[in-house]
Amino acid sequence: MNRFRTKLVPGTKRPYSSWTFLIIPPELAAEWGPGRKAVRGILSGTPFRGTASRSGGVLRMPVPRDLREQAGVRLGDTVDVAIELDTDPRPIALPDELRAVFNDNPEVGRLYLLLPPSHRRAWASYVEEAKRPETRRRRARKAPAGIRAREFPR
Repeated sequence: MNRFRTKLVPGTKRPYSSWTFLIIPPELAAEWGPGRKAVRGILSGTPFRGTASRSGGVLRMPVPRDLREQAGVRLGDTVDVAIELDTDPRPIALPDELRAVFNDNPEVGRLYLLLPPSHRRAWASYVEEAKRPETRRRRARKAPAGIRAREFPR
């Protein structure tokens, strides 16, 4: 596991300017090579899994609110990080309602599989988190347009 201290910083461009990031040290980023990286580690004593990607010439990982709250840290804090590449599979459970949409429209199912994991996970969660069955079905029916446009659910 690679260990370092870093400051939690804001994004620099919209819509990321409201996000909090940790910057992966340049020497570690060079060692890992180009592209997005699935990572896991410990942030100020709190385990996490995430995805690091390049922007503005640096490799960075968003630090979601729930992780910041669990770790007791906030934007601007200097934090201890232990991080490594995460090679474990990250299965995404497909809700039955979304599966039904894909069965009715195989093209949308194929496009879904081409989306980045974060988009696939967002669509699955968007449908799954609805409490009422009719809301789940309505959200699943909205999915084809968003998947074709490669957008996150709204």
